[in-house]
Amino acid sequence: MASLTLRQNYKNENDYGTSKYIFSMLDNIVDKNLVIYEPFYLDGKSKTYLNELGYENVIHNKECFFENYNKYIYDIVITNPPYTIKKQIFQKLYEINKPFIVIVPISTITKLFIKQIFKADVERLQMIIPNRRMQFEKNGNQLKRCYFDCVFLCYKLNLEKDILYL
Repeated sequence: MASLTLRQNYKNENDYGTSKYIFSMLDNIVDKNLVIYEPFYLDGKSKTYLNELGYENVIHNKECFFENYNKYIYDIVITNPPYTIKKQIFQKLYEINKPFIVIVPISTITKLFIKQIFKADVERLQMIIPNRRMQFEKNGNQLKRCYFDCVFLCYKLNLEKDILYL
């Protein structure tokens, strides 16, 4: 989940949840009939929020992504991953070779590991930039001030533009 890497006391925290309004930004982008796999459980609210937004086919279980990603049939991965292991997550997502939308700090797109993982397929990476700074949840509470900007980094989505502003 989102970590506030700009502030030392948040550096290694992975327990920032995705707010419902963040998922709602994808309403006109993700088909409601797709089977969504949200592999990072945290408090389980992601499935609830996605269901409330009309996405009925959501796989969201409290289990290890790396051990269980291949036991499901799904169309797309949509997630806000633990940021301390995002390199490993992107490597696995690339190997899975399914469309994905991953919430990441915008600085992630400049990281060497992204360039290395997607070098042969960089034309399939796209980015959705929200119309405002994303605010996350922690311990069931909506936070009011995230100290960094996040984007939706997408793969194999075939959006009409490589950079889409909401």
